[in-house]
Amino acid sequence: MKTERGPQRIPGYEIGGGSERADNALEDISRMFGGYTPNIHKVMANSPAMVEAFESFRRLMQQSKLRHVEREIISIEVSRRAGCDYCMTAHTWFARRFKVSEEDIVAAKTGKPMNDERLALVQRAAQAILDRRGRLSDQELSDFHAAGMGNDELLETIAVIGWYVVSTYTNNLANTAIDDYWQS
Repeated sequence: MKTERGPQRIPGYEIGGGSERADNALEDISRMFGGYTPNIHKVMANSPAMVEAFESFRRLMQQSKLRHVEREIISIEVSRRAGCDYCMTAHTWFARRFKVSEEDIVAAKTGKPMNDERLALVQRAAQAILDRRGRLSDQELSDFHAAGMGNDELLETIAVIGWYVVSTYTNNLANTAIDDYWQS
């Protein structure tokens, strides 16, 4: 992760800034966060299509077989590899809300094996898919199946990776200011 942060390079869009689509998306996000709109969403709202797509993906992934906490572990792995301190801070916050142990959070943030068996399995799948760009061997695929991870969950892991590449690259491009919200 970066040790020094410069100023945010792409300003956040504010509700009332001239785009009804962006306004609607940010109002939905604000409701989800109890009246707060995270900076990442404000940056994305500079492109109404992007913020709408990102949030549509979130709604669809809530219907996935992967649990929210498992999606957070994948998000931390993507954040770690992309060097996105904004996403690392936000997804660490979420992991704590889902009662992931501090020891497992540190492991996830450093790419080391986690103690929680299921979360470690999800972490290994994300790492293998990222390392090999989805080209798992027949044996690896069989091993994931034997460990309890179905094809649906492996495909959903790819979807979460793609979803959070969008977020991490956006934050790295914009140097999005880390919200105090994630520090609470």
